[in-house]
Amino acid sequence: MSDKLAWAKALDQLLKKRVDVVPAGFKAPEVLAKEMDLCYEMAKIKCKELVRAGLAERKDFRVKWGKGIRLRPFYRLRPTAKST
Repeated sequence: MSDKLAWAKALDQLLKKRVDVVPAGFKAPEVLAKEMDLCYEMAKIKCKELVRAGLAERKDFRVKWGKGIRLRPFYRLRPTAKST
């Protein structure tokens, strides 16, 4: 194996260890934008409003972004209290 390939493989293994696993239920703003039929910027604004109102939660996860790792916001709705 060439020296360059060995370095690339080692860096790839390091990146995999640093990446967070996004739990089920959390969605990226671009996914929510498609689901809500909004542009990306408007979806981010709506997500922030939902968080401020206490209806959603935001968490930042380290995800692979191109050749590196980046913190990205993910959102999910808070469970609503069931009334009897």
